[in-house]
Amino acid sequence: MANRLTNLRARWHRFAELAAALMFAAMFTAFMIQIISRYVFNYPVSWSLEICSVAYIWVVFWTSDILVSERQHIIFDILYQKLPPRGRRVLGLINTVTLGGIFLVGLPATLGYIHFLSRRKTMTLHLPLELVYSCFGIFMIAVIVSSAIRIKRLLGPAWQDHL
Repeated sequence: MANRLTNLRARWHRFAELAAALMFAAMFTAFMIQIISRYVFNYPVSWSLEICSVAYIWVVFWTSDILVSERQHIIFDILYQKLPPRGRRVLGLINTVTLGGIFLVGLPATLGYIHFLSRRKTMTLHLPLELVYSCFGIFMIAVIVSSAIRIKRLLGPAWQDHL
């Protein structure tokens, strides 16, 4: 069972990396098309800017919690490093519960607003804004899930030994 879970996690991570790479490739290709069309042919195309914008939004939110691990984010840990292990665990638990809780409370309203955006479309490609900004809903869900996993890890057997 543990081996199957590890394999599933590795597949998911590989899929997320591939999706991010494809988004970067789309963004780069659209950017190059814009440069060539504007400066070589003197005929700028607006759709390439929209592809760059949408791909950028997706890359940022897709990678923020799905690919970039908690330890890879920039943190200010001066106070955290001064605490003993038990204090670090308590501070980590407080921070994780707070962050996950805020995202959990805000999730229904955010998903409702993303759904509301389905009535509007982008200016050039006429993509539904619901599709464009659905990456933020995915990001919020990923933060909530990773917070729950971290809380479980912080409250695991090692924590029981410190009580």
